[in-house]
Amino acid sequence: MPSQKITESSAKKMAGNSLRDTEVRGFVLQQRKTGKFFYYEYQSPVTRKNRKHPLSKHGEVTVDAAREQAKIAAGQVARGEDPQEQKQAFRASIERQKMETLGAFLEAGYRDVTPVKTANEVIPIIKKHFSEYLDKPMSAITPWNMEKWKKAYPGKPSGANRVLTRLRGVLSKAVKAGLLIASPLSEVKKMKEDKSQKIRYLTTEEEQRLFAVIETRQAKHREERQRYIKWCEERKMEAPQDLSGAFTDHIKPMVLVKLNTGIRRGELFNLKVSDLDLNARLLTVVGEGAKSGQTRQVFLNDAVFQTLVTWLNQTQNSELVFPSPKTGKRFDNINKAWREIRTKAGLPDLRLHDLRHTFGTRLAHDRVDLVTIKELMGHESLDTTARYLHTSDERKIQAVQGLSKWK
Repeated sequence: MPSQKITESSAKKMAGNSLRDTEVRGFVLQQRKTGKFFYYEYQSPVTRKNRKHPLSKHGEVTVDAAREQAKIAAGQVARGEDPQEQKQAFRASIERQKMETLGAFLEAGYRDVTPVKTANEVIPIIKKHFSEYLDKPMSAITPWNMEKWKKAYPGKPSGANRVLTRLRGVLSKAVKAGLLIASPLSEVKKMKEDKSQKIRYLTTEEEQRLFAVIETRQAKHREERQRYIKWCEERKMEAPQDLSGAFTDHIKPMVLVKLNTGIRRGELFNLKVSDLDLNARLLTVVGEGAKSGQTRQVFLNDAVFQTLVTWLNQTQNSELVFPSPKTGKRFDNINKAWREIRTKAGLPDLRLHDLRHTFGTRLAHDRVDLVTIKELMGHESLDTTARYLHTSDERKIQAVQGLSKWK
């Protein structure tokens, strides 16, 4: 490597790939594909290995300015420091600070160790409710701040608890990643919930209204299909098949399956043909797609058995029981159809999940024991199952009326 004092003139005229300075030992200029760069070469006082410390690019700084940078680096080496290691440590510190923000951790560290489905559900909720912390270190989330958040939460205590549970899960993973010493939510108690709050479930009369609307919807589908078939025939175009089967689409069989098995929405959407043993009349909820992560089996009563046999014979589905008719893949939701049905049935507050509540409630009303209900519904604890022990108003009236004999 040629040696001479590096000047602006010698830097511009440099013929070879590099030039070593004679004034400051270790100060070099090297040619790269993207230009000429200044470096400081030295032996690390820490590792005793030869190292090259990048300084700057010629043209962006002058030779004299780069030489001053080299002198500073030389002074660090003289003090027993390694300038390149310090630079790398500084960069790592900057990256760590970025990762320590809630927003960065959600999109990187948290997503890396969380199932895609869970991450896609949790991250939007956290961003919605804790947007003020996204660009702040997670250490800014304190128990005091969370107590204030609880007090200001506009919804029910149960809703606040669900949000806090999701945040608690995120922060627990941040602790495991070494980004927090301890989760601030370990000191935050859940809000008190009304444990006796009545579960929303379908009465017999409401169920009749719901299915009346569903049948009307199916009749409309058939009429529309027949008109379209006639339109195609008049124009000598290929027409689709009519809708003479028991089901015009997935909605009615989905509702019947939920009402008679109590499976969750996600479990319904994940249900595969291979999860059904129609000979044994068994439906298996695979643990991987279940909320609890545990596999369970639900026996098929006559209503749901006939529904599934008819649906599969009609559709010839071989993978998902209820694939999306648009994509052939798993449903994300059936919100549009469900909103229309419940509104027309005069049941605007009825959620799809309430069909599961109806299943559990009817089991409880039929005096089925809690352990059996727990196993059928896939609850993790009997405390959850015990909510279905509420009784209908008719039963309460009968119970109180029975006291009349003591008059």
